[in-house]
Amino acid sequence: MKKLVVTLFAFLALVALPLMVSAAEEGWLESIDEGLTQGGAESKIVMVDFTATWCGWCTKLKDEVFSTDEFKKAAGEKLVLVAIDADKNRELVDKYKVEGFPTILFLDTDGREVNRIVGFRDLQGFLEEISKLPAASAQKPAATEEQTEKK
Repeated sequence: MKKLVVTLFAFLALVALPLMVSAAEEGWLESIDEGLTQGGAESKIVMVDFTATWCGWCTKLKDEVFSTDEFKKAAGEKLVLVAIDADKNRELVDKYKVEGFPTILFLDTDGREVNRIVGFRDLQGFLEEISKLPAASAQKPAATEEQTEKK
């Protein structure tokens, strides 16, 4: 019995470990807060992929868009990537009003939504959306003359 438990545990570890490591290897975070922090530090837009394991279009997006060198190059220059499992993070699904999958949010460094994609886009369509994104940080109002004089 003990041998069976050890064998089962080893098998599960071998199966689950690559799944857990794959997101980290690809540079995807699993926290919007971490993404916003990194985005602020690097002056990048935060792309949040709301996905689900049962979602066929999500898998297609991952396989045909996110895994390509073209996407990785564009993302590396402009984006911090965050993947959210919708089934495990219902409060975030509700907070961001996600109604279909996949839903991709683009957030500025202050956490404000600057764009949203609902549904599948092919590689070219996705790259076009990335190219239209504004600068990462929201424009701060210029200092008034009075504020400048106080400095």
